[in-house]
Amino acid sequence: MILPLPATFNPELSSDRLEAVSQWLLDELYATEDDLSRATDNGYTRGCTTFGRQRNRIIAEVMSERHAWLGLPNGNNDIVFSVAGVPCRFSNDDPSNPSKDAVLTANRYQLDFLEFATDSEPARFCFIIDRGHDGAAEPRVEFLGFTPSGVIACRWVSNAVRVLRLEGQQTLPQPVDVAKPQVAPKRRDEGDAASEAVR
Repeated sequence: MILPLPATFNPELSSDRLEAVSQWLLDELYATEDDLSRATDNGYTRGCTTFGRQRNRIIAEVMSERHAWLGLPNGNNDIVFSVAGVPCRFSNDDPSNPSKDAVLTANRYQLDFLEFATDSEPARFCFIIDRGHDGAAEPRVEFLGFTPSGVIACRWVSNAVRVLRLEGQQTLPQPVDVAKPQVAPKRRDEGDAASEAVR
């Protein structure tokens, strides 16, 4: 079933804003996978680190004040951030079969939206980082809006693709001019002639 986009219900939940948040979440996921690749790492160490980095990234983006539409009602471990005043959560979960509280239950900072919503419109929102049912698929982010009774009312899916880049490098290096190569026949030196005579 095709669901409407969140912007259908609230134009402030535009694709460019949802894509920005999704990219932050995926950036931290990829960085964690790259960093925690030792034999002593497992799903638990990567999962905890990924969540912590994603949470800290959202807080850092709020504190940077570069995004007027981004807010932070709750910066605790049960983080709730807002996109244009709409309280949202995030979770590394399976959107088709969620098991984590961030997806399944409303946080106290989301209750005001639930109180005044009808059962046909979304009132609780969550970004879900989807790795597929086996955890091996290329990650993508789904932004779901749930009605007060927990039915999915709207859905947006990221189009993020992993991009490799050099860490810490803000600009590409400048090109260096290289002279045209000199091409000439190889000259024999005296040592080569002596070894030819011995053969």
